[in-house]
Amino acid sequence: MRKVVIKLLFVLAALIPLAGVYVLNNASLVTEWFTDTGGIKQGEMIPLVSGEEVDGGQVDMKQYKGKKFIAMIAKIDCESCKSSYPTIKKWNELYPDIPLVMVGVGGKEEYSRVKHELQFSFPILSADQAMQEQFLMKITPVFYAVDEEGRVIERMNGYRVRDFKKFMEKVEMI
Repeated sequence: MRKVVIKLLFVLAALIPLAGVYVLNNASLVTEWFTDTGGIKQGEMIPLVSGEEVDGGQVDMKQYKGKKFIAMIAKIDCESCKSSYPTIKKWNELYPDIPLVMVGVGGKEEYSRVKHELQFSFPILSADQAMQEQFLMKITPVFYAVDEEGRVIERMNGYRVRDFKKFMEKVEMI
């Protein structure tokens, strides 16, 4: 009996670090197992909303129907969102044929300032309460790859450079 317990302890001692490495390398996936992250699920239709762009004027997401595009859900005070800005700016410049639209929660003036400081060329929709409810927003950032019909074909919660690169590789192949 004692030998069995010792063997079991050795097996557990080996599995615990492996589980830790898995969690560290797949943090967003593990988080999704235990929490309701809200948002639009893969395979569902994204709300093709229209609203006010942070620089004035209107943006209608229906204009993207018929082509694939990326929708980013962000919040002005979200540090992960902010850390994604250089990457999404670069990606948007490299792949202008796959439009990007940001749906931003927070001060319209702050987003306008960020847009000008970072020289974003994509629209930023100012998300009012109704729009937040349509997107079932709970966490930020969330990136959606949307197909020509408006269906979410890929979803990424949070932001890590490595995960974003994988996400975009999938988008390019679609």
